[in-house]
Amino acid sequence: MATPEATIAQPPVPTAASTDPDPTDDSRLSAKLSERFPHGVNWANTVWLAAMHAGAIAAFWYFSWEVFWVTVALYYATGCFGVTLGYHRLITHTGFITPAPIRYLLTLCAMASGQGSPLFWVSTHRKHHVYSDQPGDPHSPDDGFWWSHFLWLQPNWDSQELKDHYQRWAPDLYREPVQRFFDRVFPAFLVLTGVALYFIGEAWLPAKGGGLALVLWALCLRIVLVYHVTWFVNSASHTWGYQNYPTNDHSTNLWWVGLLAFGEGWHNNHHAYQRMARHGHRFWEFDLTYNIIRVMKVLGLARNVVDTLPDAGPRIEEQADQQQVSDVA
Repeated sequence: MATPEATIAQPPVPTAASTDPDPTDDSRLSAKLSERFPHGVNWANTVWLAAMHAGAIAAFWYFSWEVFWVTVALYYATGCFGVTLGYHRLITHTGFITPAPIRYLLTLCAMASGQGSPLFWVSTHRKHHVYSDQPGDPHSPDDGFWWSHFLWLQPNWDSQELKDHYQRWAPDLYREPVQRFFDRVFPAFLVLTGVALYFIGEAWLPAKGGGLALVLWALCLRIVLVYHVTWFVNSASHTWGYQNYPTNDHSTNLWWVGLLAFGEGWHNNHHAYQRMARHGHRFWEFDLTYNIIRVMKVLGLARNVVDTLPDAGPRIEEQADQQQVSDVA
């Protein structure tokens, strides 16, 4: 009988259609910014982002050491453990395997980052790898730095288009009822996170700003910080930096993104060897997330960790291209 983790151990097997032109791409990538919004602006998302940034600015009028340290803890829980460890290296690329309860816990941490449901995040990222800096890439700086940083999130999606996107790029997740449930409840989950923080703050810190202070810091400011750290991987790490490996895109290694994004800034390494759980390939490329995975392995919480580089001969570009096609993600 298959164990829960065994059923999710591998990325989806690619088909011939995996690299066919995506019918949604023509409307998404255009020389004219206005033509990238075939279904209009996602106003709910736009208002949410504006509110989070306004709250992040207001947070500095409600400083206390208590809310500061809660924010730091949630920053690492949602950004490092959630997005980087959970959404990216575990679920998107299966760079390691972990028991199902741990996987779902990491998923909930990632959802609290505000970066979308697992289905949306994983499907979009896998598509990015297949079309990286080519027509069809959801967020390439070739279409504008700010487009790759955050404007790509603003177009509205037709419900059928979104379903097709999930089934095409994350069929393994779409088959999981739990993941479809997470997708449906994602907006409500974020709202409930804010409500919970408010009541905790009211009970814990009534003399230091109460619930409002905790919401502004641990929700708004923390989410904005994690947003931009993640977005810099899409924008800055395809614009500036150096390359260890030749790839068919503009991915780079950028030291300050590597530090801020828990090791994600060694992005050229990642694009060359996408399934590797280890993104830092040189001794100075510190990868916090990989070190956490190593600890998890010692504790028996991670296995089948992909962390060994193949022999890097003169045909390394071919190796990278072959892996990009074979992984889909």
